[in-house]
Amino acid sequence: MGRTGNYGAGGRTFNRCGLAALSDLSTDEWKRIFARLETVQNEFLAKESEFRSPEYQWPRDALHNWSRVWEYAYAYYFLNEWKPELGAAPTIADLGSGVTFFPFALSKLGYTVICTDTDPVCEKDLPRAARALGSDSSKVSFRLTNGDTLPFRDSEVDAIYCVSVLEHIPKFENTVIEMARVLKSGGRLILTIDLDLNGKHEIGKERYLDLRSALD
Repeated sequence: MGRTGNYGAGGRTFNRCGLAALSDLSTDEWKRIFARLETVQNEFLAKESEFRSPEYQWPRDALHNWSRVWEYAYAYYFLNEWKPELGAAPTIADLGSGVTFFPFALSKLGYTVICTDTDPVCEKDLPRAARALGSDSSKVSFRLTNGDTLPFRDSEVDAIYCVSVLEHIPKFENTVIEMARVLKSGGRLILTIDLDLNGKHEIGKERYLDLRSALD
């Protein structure tokens, strides 16, 4: 889901309607951003033996995993565009972060990224990944969440991104309320989900309408 706006020739791929098509992966704009993200992920995976716990259960190659080839580029595009509006040193939250390359890609844009997840393995692995990559621990950090209350103060963050996580939370309405609580006034939210048009899994058409209502 994304907003529309006037970005001239730039942003046409990502700024249409928030729904992806396979043809978008043939555009020069997507290819340019995706190549940048691949470089960061390659650096990240090259150090994986220094931080990855064997019990980590999520995909290692996050960038090439299913719809994330689109979602990460989509989130990166908007966070890059919005940064001048969010202040000199904006802080963003990664909801359901796992341990991936992406917060490190955003820290290179000048963001402070606070990752949060219910998986305690992430609490061990993400700080180790930051050390392995030579990243400032104040720029990419982790907070464990119980899944009910986000581990942030009211109005603590300038932006939130949540990439293909919300559809795995049965009662996502509470998470939406929590996101509104921790966002600053005028803050930005990037939310991507897998939408099942057949209605057999997770967020189908009816729950999508519930999500839109909760976001409103």
